Amino acid sequence: MEAVIRLIRIYKKGEGDDDGGFLRLFVSKNLIQGAAAAILGIFVPIFLYETSGGIFYVVGGYYALLSLLYLLLLAPGMYLVNRLGYSKALVLGGVFNVLLYVIMYILTPDNIWTWLWPLAIAIVAFRIFHWVPFHVDFTIFTRDGERGRRVGITMATVAFMGVIGPILAGFIISHAGYQALFGTAIVLLTLATISYFFVPETNMKYEWSLTETWSRLFDRRVRNVMAGEFANGAETMVQVVVWPIFLYEVLDGDVFEIGAVSTIVVGSTIVVQLLLGNHLDKKKGSKEKTLKVGSTLYAIGWIVKIFVVSAAQVFFVGLYHNIVRIFTRTPFTAITYDMSSEQGEYMDEFTVIREMAVHAGRVFSLITISVLTLFIPIGWTFVIAAVASLSLNLVHQVKNT
Repeated sequence: MEAVIRLIRIYKKGEGDDDGGFLRLFVSKNLIQGAAAAILGIFVPIFLYETSGGIFYVVGGYYALLSLLYLLLLAPGMYLVNRLGYSKALVLGGVFNVLLYVIMYILTPDNIWTWLWPLAIAIVAFRIFHWVPFHVDFTIFTRDGERGRRVGITMATVAFMGVIGPILAGFIISHAGYQALFGTAIVLLTLATISYFFVPETNMKYEWSLTETWSRLFDRRVRNVMAGEFANGAETMVQVVVWPIFLYEVLDGDVFEIGAVSTIVVGSTIVVQLLLGNHLDKKKGSKEKTLKVGSTLYAIGWIVKIFVVSAAQVFFVGLYHNIVRIFTRTPFTAITYDMSSEQGEYMDEFTVIREMAVHAGRVFSLITISVLTLFIPIGWTFVIAAVASLSLNLVHQVKNT
């Protein structure tokens, strides 16, 4: 009880710059916005796949376009973020996040080609005003020696939301349709946007010119970490876009079954996530060692997923893959936040080039997969994710920028 009272005081009064900032960011991003993400999750790519006619290269090409626009517009967009301040940027990002799901609410097969560009603008604007401020704030509001634990708590919370979200979303879609799902998300995202007003402002300001930003992206001092982030983006797109559509095909479009299987798989991994976060903080060098082992096991999981043909196989392979994914994603995320913290006043600049590398990887992955699906079954493109998983290990080799 005392711990709960302490947390309430921290949130209401901002007691302690780090703890108060982290808790407010955590509530806004991981609890409220996380609840919306949990019900949307795997179903947004499926919705776009269904609505655009069931052709993968249309969906893959669209997601690649979104990442390309973000890659090109992020650095110029940071000048607008500077004028707003990072906390107000989070609020504006929230507004665009609400707007994009309002657009999805009205999307149909008849009007989709009219609304794809407005949707793209909303998505890219959300990313510009949300992700760099969020990552910078998270880094500032967490301290060395506890970052692994807080990353673990954050990811476990996302996983907890993922226990309820997919099956709830599957139930909503199967009984009331996608409009009911997007309507629910709009309410949650509106609440998240309001809650961002309470996140403390930080004193960060983006200072690199456009020319310097691009030159730093290819600087030899960060070459390995940018390669690791490139791989991160490539693998993420297979997980976020390709896998849901693969599930949709394997399970014959049964959205409730997709949600139910996803719920059971995610629910089995929460305890592992929390224990690993604490372990990474206690042992020096454990992040890199854990990432090396985890990424190897994770890559094997992608190869096995190629041969999945039934709901039972989705469950067992998915359970294995989600568990080993924890041993990949938790140390990887903790390492990248540690690196950002080490950059000092250039934390936000470093975060920008990391984001650019990630989305360059997404563009490459999605274009490659979209072309390959014209010639081979979609499952065989998981080989790209397997190679990318092994390449994540490059991320720990970096010098100060």
